[in-house]
Amino acid sequence: MSEMEQKPDETAVAEMSAESVETAETAAQEMAAAERPRSGRGLAWFAVLLALGTLGGGYSLWQEVDKQRAATLHDNQVLHSRLEQLTTQQQEMAARLAQYSGVLEQLQNDTRLLNDALEKMNERLGRDRHAWVLAEADYLLQMANRRLLLERDVAGAIAAMTAADQRLAFLNDPLLTRVRAQLSEELQALRALPVLDVDGITLELGALSKGVDNLVLAGTPREEQDTTAAAEQPDGWRGLVQTVWSDIRSLVVIRRHDAGSLPLTTPDQRLLLRQNLRLKLETARLSLLRGHGQAYRAALQEADAWVERFYDAASPATVGMREALGRLAAVDIAPPLPAIDQSLHTLREISARLERSARS
Repeated sequence: MSEMEQKPDETAVAEMSAESVETAETAAQEMAAAERPRSGRGLAWFAVLLALGTLGGGYSLWQEVDKQRAATLHDNQVLHSRLEQLTTQQQEMAARLAQYSGVLEQLQNDTRLLNDALEKMNERLGRDRHAWVLAEADYLLQMANRRLLLERDVAGAIAAMTAADQRLAFLNDPLLTRVRAQLSEELQALRALPVLDVDGITLELGALSKGVDNLVLAGTPREEQDTTAAAEQPDGWRGLVQTVWSDIRSLVVIRRHDAGSLPLTTPDQRLLLRQNLRLKLETARLSLLRGHGQAYRAALQEADAWVERFYDAASPATVGMREALGRLAAVDIAPPLPAIDQSLHTLREISARLERSARS
């Protein structure tokens, strides 16, 4: 509260105190006139007491007014502080609104640019729904040819051609009937191709690579122990003769080498043979994944020739290995692929005809 606001309160208190004194003096004079016969000293004391009481009441009233003034001053200070905070918050909100307005204006400009770009694209494509759908079908047919010729991905080519046929069916244009008929024929030719289990063949080649360690080299001596026959040997001199004969047989080792086979005596030679055989199987696996049928078949045939030349033909592991290699080599991993580009050429001819008619 300002000084101008405080002064009127003090003046009011002073005026109220003066009025109280005048009232007390008037009352004392009236009482003195009414009781003149009494002693003048008693009247004086009464007047003094009355004046003191009036002054005490005025002082109490002044204290109460001062308290109210202090409370009002405190409330004014609180309101002033709150007003400053609200002013600061209003300024911050105004700054944020200005920033958001700039961002909104930038977004509106970007949206305007995008709309202009879309309009130009629509103008370039003739603003024709047929142009959009025909362009999508053309792209799908290109992708189908690329997947079939470069990656031999029959399933991917079928999916792309099916999607292109759905786009053409959406237009429901009689001019596209010939294209859809060619698409149906090409899809039927792709679906007639044999399904190749690439994952199964890959897993089987991996199992054969692990089974190389179980092969028995040709010419390796094998100990023949027949515990059952030893337990059933007859007693007496016949048993003695049979035991001597068995000991003599154990001293003689017969090694057979097939024609053209080379004995592998050192561990390094045997390790090198196993690693080369695994390398042939890995070459067959990579050729399978890349769709190279000739390289796949040649790698398996070379692996079978090595197994036949260097390993024991009577061993069950060798027999199983050669059977698996022959069966896998007989699989045609790269059958002849049908041509699926006729529908694409026809679609492009019809698209060019429609574009010329739209320009004219």
